[in-house]
Formats: sequence, structure tokens, C-alpha cells
Amino acid sequence: MRDDRAGTAVREPTARAPERERCGWAPVAALAMGTFAIGTDMFVVAGILGDIAADLGVTTGAAGVVVTVFALAYAIGTVLLGALLGSWPPRRVLVGSAALFGLLAVLSAAAPALPALLAARVLGALAASVYVPAAGAAAVAAVPAGRRGRALGVVLAGTSAAMVAGAPLGVLLASALSWRAAFGLVGVLAAVTVAGLLRTRAGAGPLARATVGERLRPLRSPAFAGALGVTFLVMTASFGMYTYLPLLLPATGPAGIGLFVGAFGAGGLVGSWWGGAAADRGGGRTGERGGPGGRGGVVAAVGLLGAGFVALPHLATTVAGALAVMAGWGVAAWAFVPAQQHRLLALAAEPGPLPLALNSSAVQLGAAAGALSGGVVVDTAGAGRLWPLAVACCGAGLAVHAFLARDTNRPGHEQAGHEQAGHEQAGHEQAGHEQEGRER
Repeated sequence: MRDDRAGTAVREPTARAPERERCGWAPVAALAMGTFAIGTDMFVVAGILGDIAADLGVTTGAAGVVVTVFALAYAIGTVLLGALLGSWPPRRVLVGSAALFGLLAVLSAAAPALPALLAARVLGALAASVYVPAAGAAAVAAVPAGRRGRALGVVLAGTSAAMVAGAPLGVLLASALSWRAAFGLVGVLAAVTVAGLLRTRAGAGPLARATVGERLRPLRSPAFAGALGVTFLVMTASFGMYTYLPLLLPATGPAGIGLFVGAFGAGGLVGSWWGGAAADRGGGRTGERGGPGGRGGVVAAVGLLGAGFVALPHLATTVAGALAVMAGWGVAAWAFVPAQQHRLLALAAEPGPLPLALNSSAVQLGAAAGALSGGVVVDTAGAGRLWPLAVACCGAGLAVHAFLARDTNRPGHEQAGHEQAGHEQAGHEQAGHEQEGRER
């Protein structure tokens, strides 16, 4: 617009300002800080578990229950609390869950005994299970349609960054001060998150609304439920080892543990990229037939993971060998995630966020089972017996995966899938015609 009297250009006052603010990345950065805080909390515990056990006067296996209860509460909260809070204002959900998570991290740092620590961990996990999916929805709503994938990637990258930077920093603080300082760090990160959320327009979009029944609907498919079993078994193997990491690696002190955790995180970044790129090359449902995006990707990742567990006691006798194993472990574990998600979306009758939410719950249930079973093994047989259990879980996961692959290769299965898709399409078309008739 131009002011003819002054002969100078005048900026349009309000028409585009809201759009510019909506398209800004400040809300997305604030949301990513929250996933960074939660990821730091989740991955730092392995590096400080021995200190927790010594300070609270319990065995290492008993201290591992800290991981079990957190993962179990997170898995349950993802389904139940997501349904209960779906009608709440998104901004209130985000700020409230981040603030509560930070408060409970501080209470974890101040816990005088194991029961108090477990209670704080359960409540903190419930808050985290609310924040993470809400942050993903808010990130998508904060940017234009063409940038939604990148915005969601930034939020999810907070967890990856926590593996590389947050968790190692927490371990270093624990070595210099106390294990309580690691949880204090998480509290500070959560406070920064709350401040960022309050200063931006994060939370402008609606939350996903679905009842508990709707969230569990994909489990009606036996193939999908079986594939979730693969996720559960693989994560049981991985977290059964990772939770007791200091017992499996060379005695390098707390600083060395932080370095090993960082190597795992760096490998995880590579694995996430590799697994995601392989899934994209698989090309939708065609990836089912064994391409890198479907069955082949899962087999490669789980096979590499199992091989790493076998090699760990032989190569981890030196710092260099341990770093190599940890990096490879991170690559395999995090490459499995996108490959398995691709497979689950191919099996789901209704592809979308609900199948992936169930996979997230399966990941956490596997983490809970791995930490619990690993603790029993550590206390009864020693940490040297952890790797055979992990390899057995990987083998069981591959067996289930192979069985499902054989079943879904049958011509009848594929034909049934096409018929079901046809019926669903016919239903959608009929509903569209009815709606059009009513509008006329």
C-alpha cells in the first residue's frame, strides 16, 4: 500500500502479521525444548543407576525399577490420558504437563528413599506421556502445511539431541555433584520449556480427539498386534542392556559413561536417518515385500542389534572397542524404529497417528520389561548374563516377524486387504453422495 500524500510506502497493518507469527519457528523450538528435557530424563538414568542404588541403599536391580515404573506409566498414560484430555485447551495441556514434569523431576532429585523416587517417576512419566503427543500436534499447527513435516522433525529431534548432549551432560553433573543433580538439570530444562511456551503462541492447534476404544482399534488386526509384539521384544532386549550400561563397559569412571552414552546417541542419530531413508525408499505398502523400507529393514536392524549384543562382552574390554559397540548399538536400535513404523502403517487398516501411538506404548512396555527382567538377572546371575537374554529376545522378535511375513505373503491375505480397502472406499463414496444430497 502507498500513501499518496507523503509519497512513501506504508506497511499493511494487521492482515499478514498473524500469519507471519504463526509461521515462525519460535513455538516449534519451545516445543522441542520440552522433548529434549524428557529425552534427557529418560536416557540419563542408565548412567547414574549405580549412584542411585548406592545412595538409597538398594541393589542395582532394585534401582532398575526406576526405569520400569517410568516406562510402564508412560505406556498407559499415552492411551488413557490422551483420551481424557483430548477436549482440553492445547496450550493449557502443554504448559501444565511441562510444568508438572519439571516439578516432579525436582521431587525425584529430592527423594529420600526408593519408594518416594518411584512415586515421583510414575507421576513424571504420566506428565511426559501427555506432553509429547500434544507437542507434535502443536508443532504441526504452528506452521503452514508445506512445513509441517519439518516442524514435527524438529520436535522429535529434541529426543535425539538429548541422547547426544542432554544425557551425557547429566551424567557429568552426577559425577561432579550427585545423581540428584542430573534430575535437577531436567527440572531446569523443563522450566526453560515452560518459559518458552508462555512467550510464544505454541498450542494454537487442536489436540487429536479419540476415545480409548478408538485408540485401541488397530489391535483388532492379528497381524498388527503381532507386529507390536516384535516391537515389544526388541525393546525388551535393548533396554534390558541399556539400563545396566555401567556394569557392561570398561571401568572408566562417570566421565567415561557419559562418553559411552554420547556414542550411543550419535549412533542413534545416524540410525534414525538411515532407517527413515530406507523406509522412504521402500515406497508405501510395497515395502512389505521385503524391501529396505519394510521387512528387510526390520530384519537388518534387529540382526545388527543382536550381533552387537553378542560382540559386546568381547569388544568392550577397551574404551575404543566399547565406543564402537555403543555407536553400532545406537545405529541398529534407532534404525529399527522407522522401519518398524513403516511396517505397522502397512499392516494397519486405518493408517495414521493411532497405530504409531500404539507402537510408542509397545516401546515403553518393552523398556519396562527389559529393565525389570534385566534387574533380576543382574541381582541373581550377574551382568555378564544380560546379553544372552537380549539375544534371545531379538531372536524371538525375528521369529515373530518371519511368521507374520509368511502369513501376509499369502495371496488370500493380499486379496482380503484389497477387498477391505474397496469396501471402505465404497463406504466413503456413499457417505459423500449422501452429504452432497443433503447440501443440495
